[in-house]
Amino acid sequence: MRSSTPRLHQTSGWLCAGALLVSTFPVRSATPGADPIPKPAVEAILSEFTTHPLVAIAEGHRNQQVHDFIVTLVSDPRFAQVVDDVVVEFGTARHQAVIDRYVAGDPVAPEELRQVWRDTVNILVWDAPVYERFFQTIRAINHRNPGRRLRVLLADPPVDWDHIRHDDWERVASMRDEFAAALVEREVLSKGRHALLVFGSGHVTRDAAFGGRKPNLAESLAARHAGSILLVWAHMPGWQTSRLDPRLSPWRQPALATLAGTWLGASAVGPPGQSPTLEQLADSFLYLGPIRLLTTSTPSETLYDDASYLRELLRRDQIQGGFNAKELERLRQRHLEK
Repeated sequence: MRSSTPRLHQTSGWLCAGALLVSTFPVRSATPGADPIPKPAVEAILSEFTTHPLVAIAEGHRNQQVHDFIVTLVSDPRFAQVVDDVVVEFGTARHQAVIDRYVAGDPVAPEELRQVWRDTVNILVWDAPVYERFFQTIRAINHRNPGRRLRVLLADPPVDWDHIRHDDWERVASMRDEFAAALVEREVLSKGRHALLVFGSGHVTRDAAFGGRKPNLAESLAARHAGSILLVWAHMPGWQTSRLDPRLSPWRQPALATLAGTWLGASAVGPPGQSPTLEQLADSFLYLGPIRLLTTSTPSETLYDDASYLRELLRRDQIQGGFNAKELERLRQRHLEK
């Protein structure tokens, strides 16, 4: 969220305040420009770190294929040789010490670890298993390679859910991009380190292309550190870019292609002439398969058998303003009234 009025992105029954507004507009089936050149995605992204200290992957929250690719990328033995940190949206800075101990291999109780993604500004969304799996993956990588450990930086601003009120929540939520940008500057750029950023697309695209919006994380970093960040748009549901799939079908997956000057980059994400093109929003395009085959990581229903956790979610939703009321009501009826 970058203003006091949240923009909401709804997927599979949950709402995440601050994600990029979903478009339902058609995209041109053919656009002028050169053919994009798809390259093996892992190798292509690793090579980008030779010229950019930051590479940001725009994830569609809970997208299974994007997170499968991120696991593949960070697990490649070459990744830890060129990247120092992974900065993520799906963890609260309040528990940075917890994740530091966890990825270093120290014992951390499951109930303590869960607070990393449960105590964030936005609730419910990070219960999908791909987010816990990410932290488990980094811990395993560091165990195999103790001489070159990856660091995970939690970029969601700290919030005290025991005492916060709605106005306080609005204030903290409105500064999420600014907080993350300051973190990256302080912990990565000022120290001459390299980092992979994993955030929702509303934070790591050139959002000004939509007009009238406060600079987001990527735009703030680019303005203060020109040329520092490469923005990767992952092919994702929600924009009806499935119209591009027939032309992308010959590509081997996963593939990365530069957008500038190509027909792919010139493809609009909404009505042509009324909405941004892909190259206005990002630098590169990550293809993980046609839209119809992309899937969503969904939380296990057993999580909400924990009545104390579900009641706490209901309480926090009231503080937020009821963004997740519909999904939480479904969960309440299923797990608290049975």
